[in-house]
Amino acid sequence: MVALWKRKPKPTLELEPDKKTEQERMCKTKSSVATAASLSSSSMAASNSTATATIPRKQQRSPRTTATQYSTSSAAPSTTSSSSASLQALRDSLPDLPLLLTFHELAAATANFSSSHRLAPSAKSSSSFRCTLRGHSAAVFRLPLRRDPAHVSARLAVLGHCHHAAITRLLGAAASADGSVFLAYELLPDASPLSALLRNPNNPSFTPLASWQSRLQIAADLCDALHYVHLQADTVHNRLSSSTVLVCGNDTYLRAKIAHFGAADLAGELPDSDRTDQDSSGGHRRTGSRGKRIEGTRGYMAPELITGGSPSRRSDVYALGVVLLELLSGQEPLRYEYNKSTGEYERTSLIESAEAAAAEGGGEAMRQWVDRRLRDSFPVDAAEGLTTLALRCVAKEAATRPEMSWVAAKVSKLFLEAQDWADKFRMPTDISISIAPR
Repeated sequence: MVALWKRKPKPTLELEPDKKTEQERMCKTKSSVATAASLSSSSMAASNSTATATIPRKQQRSPRTTATQYSTSSAAPSTTSSSSASLQALRDSLPDLPLLLTFHELAAATANFSSSHRLAPSAKSSSSFRCTLRGHSAAVFRLPLRRDPAHVSARLAVLGHCHHAAITRLLGAAASADGSVFLAYELLPDASPLSALLRNPNNPSFTPLASWQSRLQIAADLCDALHYVHLQADTVHNRLSSSTVLVCGNDTYLRAKIAHFGAADLAGELPDSDRTDQDSSGGHRRTGSRGKRIEGTRGYMAPELITGGSPSRRSDVYALGVVLLELLSGQEPLRYEYNKSTGEYERTSLIESAEAAAAEGGGEAMRQWVDRRLRDSFPVDAAEGLTTLALRCVAKEAATRPEMSWVAAKVSKLFLEAQDWADKFRMPTDISISIAPR
């Protein structure tokens, strides 16, 4: 409209009557807008302070200009800062992906892998170190690399998208020229291995896991984490034992985390045939057949691994069953006790003792087998159910062992029942007794 008002008419033409009428209407419209702006300016000027009213008219800014300047200088930075804060909060909530580290970075962080950085200073041949990597306290483990170093970064990118509350976080990995792979995990300063909590040589009669509910909580965490490793991460752990289960928290609220997630995968210990993908019919097809014998922890290795088989999800289930039996009894998987009458050491198997207790029909035999530090404060039928489940996991035939989905569901149900049982027998805290004379 303003452009039409400022446009000059051609000197050789005169406006027709209807065009004059339109031009007059435009003039009236502009005049009315100017009048409304003047009235608005007068009303706002009247509401201002006395000092503002004394400023000459030429020096005063129009209300419209003042409002525009306030909106530009105040509202826009507020929006920008709000967006920045939201993006930063989103970044903080997202977990950091593992990084492809370099050998030189790890050597600098561990002071060239000096003995002062060892996780176990007493072990001179230890291949685990503690350090700080890019602001994170880390535990670094060295493993022999049995796959193409170029494939480490690809597997690291896949495992980097896997995160679970009951799994220690993988921070990064690095392959060295001497055929080794270094894996960095988050270091939990307040964590202790489950084996140390169940069997403390300095104080054998004490354990923080002195309640049935706390032990079922650890069992539920382990089953949930291993189910995630098999289903979501689509890999095999091959490191599960009571020494690789870290227990965190205080005495009243203990939770478990599985360590060494992805170690077997990144080191190349798993055969290609163990990683299957789904075909169009909904089944599974194998992608290879490369097998290697993997050394494991004594007492946790499935029979097929001892005879030279390859790690699989079924061998993970076997190791889990042994850990569940440890939680129930507090005993080691294998013990060698000296027999004074024969003068020889006799081997005692945890699986065999559990089978003997279950074969007697439970009851008193089960009470004698379960860890006595629980002081008989546990439901016997639930202990029998968990023992039967664990014995199914340690079956000699791999094909007869259950899937982790079934195991996790059963243990989760037992954990909920343990909570109800604890609430039922918990001493009331809202009752006060007075022994003072009335």
